[in-house]
Amino acid sequence: MANRPSSSRPNSGRGNAPAGGGRRRTPPPPVKKPFPWGVVATGGVLGLLLLGILVYAFTNQGAGFLDPLAKADKSVPGVLKYKESRTHVTTTVNYPQTPPAGGNHNPNPQTCAVYTEPIANEHAVHSLEHGAVWVTYRPNLPADQVASLKAKVTGDAYRMMSPFPGLKTPISLQAWGRQIFVQNASDPKIQKFLDAYTQGPQAPEQGVCQGNATTGPLQQTPTVTTTIQPSPAASGAASPAASAAPKPAATPSK
Repeated sequence: MANRPSSSRPNSGRGNAPAGGGRRRTPPPPVKKPFPWGVVATGGVLGLLLLGILVYAFTNQGAGFLDPLAKADKSVPGVLKYKESRTHVTTTVNYPQTPPAGGNHNPNPQTCAVYTEPIANEHAVHSLEHGAVWVTYRPNLPADQVASLKAKVTGDAYRMMSPFPGLKTPISLQAWGRQIFVQNASDPKIQKFLDAYTQGPQAPEQGVCQGNATTGPLQQTPTVTTTIQPSPAASGAASPAASAAPKPAATPSK
């Protein structure tokens, strides 16, 4: 058999194919993951929220965010605030406020109740120290307003009420170091004051609102003096033997 002439066509490269017989596949390009903008945005919002809370707490702590007394003060428009001493005394006290809203006071607190006669400042102030609120009014306040005030005081063991002659406004309310003056029993500040300071954070001491239940000015305890009975020898009273007249000396006989 005659030999076939070799083909003059160029080699297509099939003879150089891998031994496995398959064409090598080009690897797919790497997939780029999207940037987690949602996570970043959420974290940023939470961070800003936390920062805002901290800033608000720092800048508003004087408005009561962290201080209960500041919060109570903020709830009562126009409340007057004082710094008060607190020493027990047994004498009358000349207070800087009328009625007093704190200061030195009698060791015996005033029993919290509704009084129809004035009470002693020194006893009332001791009750303020224990967290009581003292409602005072002019003696000529209309009866319907007196009844309205009485309804707010009756039944609360840390509220008391009494007339106060010479009051500069028809009504005033006192707590320890806090005071307001109002013109009418319908003033909403009255209830706000009662809510804020009845056993409130202004009280420097926790204690009962019971003790003296009398009315009128402070009754000072009189000084007790002890009378020592003189002894018979020091009294100058003659004893029977001493009181007898001495016998004259005997005249010698001549």
